[in-house]
Amino acid sequence: MPEIKRVGDLEIAVDMKAQRRNWKFQMFGSAVMALMALAGLLGLFGGAGPLSRAAAGDQGASLSVAEYERFLRFDKPTTLEVRLDDAATAGSEPRVWLNRGYVNGVEFQEIDPLPRRVEVARDRVYYVFDVGSDGPTIVAFELQPDEIGPLEVQVGLDGGPTTTFGQFVYP
Repeated sequence: MPEIKRVGDLEIAVDMKAQRRNWKFQMFGSAVMALMALAGLLGLFGGAGPLSRAAAGDQGASLSVAEYERFLRFDKPTTLEVRLDDAATAGSEPRVWLNRGYVNGVEFQEIDPLPRRVEVARDRVYYVFDVGSDGPTIVAFELQPDEIGPLEVQVGLDGGPTTTFGQFVYP
């Protein structure tokens, strides 16, 4: 039952129990909004931020992922950069593969340099490149996600190292 307080000539009904409940709800809402803003600044919703971009694999190996985005937006372009060192590009044509589940979950816009050919296997898609042996090569896969939720990415060099990492696609 609200208590009636007299303030000057006015009589005001005060329900302190309800008021305290409102204050707690307001503090909780403010804390949630502050945490969401902090998560956005850190890059947890894609775009820029220290937690948004990463590298995967041993950067000294013949194949590594030089840069990828951990958090993506549905239907928004992104780049997956795969680094091939001198050992991978010397002699024969390097065959870089991506797991079939990932390839099915994204739409490729461009691959630079262009692969000489693409070979499809049961669980992998191979990209065969004709690159010179004049130093490390960065293969840039320009793509955009077609699915919402977690994506498991496996990238490897035929007969060489394999790297696995995850990405999350927001709606």
